Amino acid sequence: MELITLEDRLRLNVPEIDSQHENLIELINRLHAALMEGAERVARDSILSQLLEHSRSHCAYEEALMLRYDYPGYQAHKSEHDRLTHNLEYLIKRYQRGELLISIAVALELKCWATIHIEKSDMPLGTFLCEKMGIDARQD
Repeated sequence: MELITLEDRLRLNVPEIDSQHENLIELINRLHAALMEGAERVARDSILSQLLEHSRSHCAYEEALMLRYDYPGYQAHKSEHDRLTHNLEYLIKRYQRGELLISIAVALELKCWATIHIEKSDMPLGTFLCEKMGIDARQD
């Protein structure tokens, strides 16, 4: 059972960003499944590494678009990216040092972070980008 899905209401209709969001959600679901199945540490480590790398590249992609199209909410959005990426890095470092167990609670926290970030921060960005890029933002 998946922990999270990208609901239609959370799609930005900016194809590359929606694809990246789907990949992010897939990684969160893979981490959740690994935890539920009691996967070996090496499997959890790999998923966490992929999650961090994907988060970094996704944030950089969004930030580049915001700069390119002069998004007025850039600074606040970038600050949120920086905070969220820093928190993920800190969580992984604590886990790697043996100070923290990666648990279902962590997967649930990642789910909440992804959903809230997409809904509160990325949706306004998506509307802005659709207008600037000439994308039809209407959802069928």
